[in-house]
Amino acid sequence: MIRAYGAREVSSGILSMSVDKQSGLWSRVAGDGLDIATLLWAFRHDNPKRGNVGLALVLVAGVTLIDLLTAQKVSARHARGRRQAQDFSNRSGFPRGLEAVRGLARKDM
Repeated sequence: MIRAYGAREVSSGILSMSVDKQSGLWSRVAGDGLDIATLLWAFRHDNPKRGNVGLALVLVAGVTLIDLLTAQKVSARHARGRRQAQDFSNRSGFPRGLEAVRGLARKDM
């Protein structure tokens, strides 16, 4: 189980450094949820290391909060459709405008 969780963390890290950062960051948040669920399962009264599990829960909750805020900020920054579409209909692509280039091809012949 520890190796599987480690592989999940490595894959989330690789995805976070790729072009699609949002997916990587949200996969970290989902992985943190899985970590919390696992720790909650171990936070039983009959567990002699219950104090260690409690400390781990607090630490993982802090990391989850950081991951969640980061994922939200990156998603908001890269959100599509929020910005108004830019209108380039008045641009020709010619530095001096269309009128300056009209007929130039005929003059060279």
